[in-house]
Amino acid sequence: MGALFSLRGIMADFTIYEYTGKLTDFREGPFMTAFPKLWVQPEHDAFSPTGPSAAKRIPVVLESGGLFAVNLTASIDVVPPTRYSLRCEWLDSDGGTPIGWAQWDFIAQPGGGPISTMPNVMTRVWYATTQPPVDRAGIYWIHPVTDEVREWI
Repeated sequence: MGALFSLRGIMADFTIYEYTGKLTDFREGPFMTAFPKLWVQPEHDAFSPTGPSAAKRIPVVLESGGLFAVNLTASIDVVPPTRYSLRCEWLDSDGGTPIGWAQWDFIAQPGGGPISTMPNVMTRVWYATTQPPVDRAGIYWIHPVTDEVREWI
């Protein structure tokens, strides 16, 4: 899907691209007993090629085996350019109450593709009463009861 638009006198072509991923454990296995809920959210409000765009959550459907895809405007095609956050909430066994979450921020490059290959896939946040499942540099652990923040370096 493409369109021609004018924003502040600038003519540009834009396309909605598909960004993909796979949510697995570190053995590349799907989370069979977990209840994840995924969404993508722009970092801030912006003007898309078709007009103002609110930084609202975009639900992401998790397929069998952990595969997912979401259609987005490339970061550079909005004014001002914005990063996106892919967020995963881990729900309790009833599927309703979040018990933790993880987040990855990225720049959506034109052309789409795997989110793991996008620039700035760097922020990893684990929000739970238990420590993250791995001890790796770049992870921020926020304890929801004590509000303590720990960064692995």
